[in-house]
Amino acid sequence: MMSSKLLKFIAFGLLVMLCQAQESAPLNPADMNKTGMLPPHTKVLGERAVAAFAKKDWAGARKAYLEMLELDDGNALIWANLGAVEQQAGDVKRAIECFENSVQFNPKLAASWTALGLLVQRQGDAYRAISCFTRAIHEEPEDARAHNYLAITVKGLGWTDAAEAELQKAIDLQPDYGISHFNMALMLLERRPPATELARRHYEKALSLGVARDEVVERRLKE
Repeated sequence: MMSSKLLKFIAFGLLVMLCQAQESAPLNPADMNKTGMLPPHTKVLGERAVAAFAKKDWAGARKAYLEMLELDDGNALIWANLGAVEQQAGDVKRAIECFENSVQFNPKLAASWTALGLLVQRQGDAYRAISCFTRAIHEEPEDARAHNYLAITVKGLGWTDAAEAELQKAIDLQPDYGISHFNMALMLLERRPPATELARRHYEKALSLGVARDEVVERRLKE
């Protein structure tokens, strides 16, 4: 019998994206509520933090963001980036606290909701994770990743129809999102009876998009 576990979550990729918001955020105030803004005169600290993060110098990155918080301790973007640092450093509890602060100061920051959902899901709190991913989707309905993560979480609770629906949304929103195709292939193979040919199409699409081959899936496709 095939494992019900879906593809592993991807490591956070939001640190640089959030840092870039300082210079690339649009002028529309409504849009800025979605991305946030870093405090004025923090460009040097931001560059130092990103450079340290790239070198996996978590202490250096943490120090830079803490200095930025001294300028604005209610800035959601800084808390989010500090959360990413703490997550990479292995301090899950502190990372969760940082992302909680981030969404408290700016509830419209979808990336922080997604990051928080990933962390609490990994701690086994599926229902809170669902709440976080749902809120992320509310703020950014076209975020295919959030739909994929929500699918994985509800699948873990046995809600297969909801999982398939969320995966289909992810695929519709981003057809070149290989992970969602891979996960859909897994879902289709677990149907009774399995939808083998449709699963094969999604699996082959995932491979064409760079997802690694999986021996279990390939064995099931040959049955």
